[in-house]
Amino acid sequence: MRKLLGAITATAAAAAGLAVAPPAQASTAACDLVTANSVGYSALMLYVAVGLEGCSNSVTEVRVELQKGAGASGPFTTVAETYAYSGGGAWFDEGTGCGYYVGVAHWQDQTETTPTPAYYCN
Repeated sequence: MRKLLGAITATAAAAAGLAVAPPAQASTAACDLVTANSVGYSALMLYVAVGLEGCSNSVTEVRVELQKGAGASGPFTTVAETYAYSGGGAWFDEGTGCGYYVGVAHWQDQTETTPTPAYYCN
């Protein structure tokens, strides 16, 4: 969230003609892939929020899987896959049925899973 606010502030400052210092770290080598605590539900769709921390605020695509299990402890099976921009969310259409869901994000050599399975029946 700090990076998003920083990017908005920097954009607003640049639009106002103020000098904006470049990010302290412009390399993506130190980026850490992060996910939300659990899969979310809104507007009849499931979503997984993803982001990259510790690097520049450049927009980067992250591959995200929606996985479903019969119980909160799994096992989980991939039911859908899409891409999301870092700092955003991957949205999945309804119709995947009732079950426990986790999101699994992949970027470069990193993989992160939402730590708390969420039960939805859509």
